[in-house]
Amino acid sequence: MRIVNKGADYYLILGVTESATLHDLHKAYRREALRYHPLINKDKCEDTFEQFKWISEAYEVLKNPILRARYDQYGEVGLKNGIPGDVRKPVKFIYHDDPYKTFQEYFGDWNPFKEIDNKIAFEISQNFSFSGCCSHVKKADPAIVPLQLTLEEIYNGCLKKVSVDYKAFDKDCQTTNIKKKSFTLVVQPGFKEKGRLIFSGEGNQGANVLPGDIIFEVTALEHPFFRREGLDLYHTEKIHVGQALLGCVVDIQTLDNRLLHVPISNVIRQVI
Repeated sequence: MRIVNKGADYYLILGVTESATLHDLHKAYRREALRYHPLINKDKCEDTFEQFKWISEAYEVLKNPILRARYDQYGEVGLKNGIPGDVRKPVKFIYHDDPYKTFQEYFGDWNPFKEIDNKIAFEISQNFSFSGCCSHVKKADPAIVPLQLTLEEIYNGCLKKVSVDYKAFDKDCQTTNIKKKSFTLVVQPGFKEKGRLIFSGEGNQGANVLPGDIIFEVTALEHPFFRREGLDLYHTEKIHVGQALLGCVVDIQTLDNRLLHVPISNVIRQVI
């Protein structure tokens, strides 16, 4: 990394020229972030993390037209310390120091292996001490998370926000800690019993394995009046003997708050 007299050379860090377009910056960040991502370079994690952080900082600055203009004129020093000679309170740029956040905002996912193509898969597998291509790298066991819903929620569909504990690498890419991750679950109306919502690669991380999946398994809570069998609902209603013999009309409050008037005209001889 070359340091110019005004501080770090963000253009050199990303491998682009000063005339680079926004499209050029996106391509350069994608290339360099995958190249130096610590999870991909586990055998030299400490070395690559620092470069990974510089790449992320450079991208955050250069993709922003205002920050880029200030950087082009005053360099890293002026960007972070304020414009020289400006008597007003200096506006300082402070990078949040979390390159993983920058990575996730760009790719929409923290997992670098989802972006690796077959051309560089063999190199990645070597860092994981496996032979062959990345398709042979073992995946961590999935985490099965029970998701208990009311029959009303299943019948009508719902959105559920759920937090899950999972094992995540620290910045050294060697040790793991328990962290929390939040998910927004979209449950479609009539979602089947034991049906699953799968978040691929969002689960536990570990040495020499790809991140596992988090799987939410839907089960219905017991309801006082309805039970579910497949796609059918069965309602239980208590009536008097006289009603069973002479007939009656039973009012049933449905799961979507409609009121049904169900006529009972046949003689009920036994309880089913």
